[in-house]
Amino acid sequence: MKQLRAQLYDHATADSLGQYHLSEQQIAGLFATETCHPPRFKLPRHAHELASFYIVLEGSLTESAAHNKRERGPRSVVFTPSGEVHGDTFHDAGGRCFLVELTPQWSARLAASGVKLDNSLDAEKGELAALATRLYKEFRQADKVSPLSVEGLALEIFAAFSRQSEKECEAYLPAWLRKAKELLHDRFSETLTLDEIAQEVGVHPVHLARTFRKHYRCSVGEYQRRLRVEDASLQLTTTQRPLADIALVAGFTDQAHFSRVFKSYTGETPAKFRTYFSRS
Repeated sequence: MKQLRAQLYDHATADSLGQYHLSEQQIAGLFATETCHPPRFKLPRHAHELASFYIVLEGSLTESAAHNKRERGPRSVVFTPSGEVHGDTFHDAGGRCFLVELTPQWSARLAASGVKLDNSLDAEKGELAALATRLYKEFRQADKVSPLSVEGLALEIFAAFSRQSEKECEAYLPAWLRKAKELLHDRFSETLTLDEIAQEVGVHPVHLARTFRKHYRCSVGEYQRRLRVEDASLQLTTTQRPLADIALVAGFTDQAHFSRVFKSYTGETPAKFRTYFSRS
């Protein structure tokens, strides 16, 4: 094993942080990098400009972020949001990791689909490890169909992370707030007032507004607009409906209003978004 690691370092290149890059490529709009780390290697505190996730392929490490420290062993999968400062210390055996970073286009696509990953998340083995391992194999054995496979696996990974995030959040929600959220999902295309929603769930409008923002990090109105963008993005990628029709079905006043709000959330106009991501 020591001889193999020595050969890996001989054929790798070190980046500005001192970690060894075995290989890297952009595939399906994602930046993927395999890294190798010597025994007891310390990666100084740093932050990634792009949101990312990684899987530990070999070895183990201790990751520190803010005041938390967590042990990461083989097949641990970790999601890190953009800008989160963290540091890593590898253990006696060193380690090998596979890192995947999102391009701005991917971030826009996920945001438009309602996948909101603002906090770090992690999983030990299980579904996420299996998906990330398959993604790594596609990275290592890339062929002409790999981009399609990578795209599908990445979407499954982010969906799994999103469900995990929602479960962690929902565990601390009062029943009335869950009811308010369900009401918004059921009637997002309607014109709803804060007073109407508060009366429906049995709390004061001010309490609803404050508690909703505390848990979802946005206002009720912003959340409703995001639901409309999600619905519109689904229609854009799965149908050939005219933009004006999509705007009205999703609850926007008109096509101009739709285009303005959609671009503010995704960074792209509805027409460009359809061009990038349509599978119809």
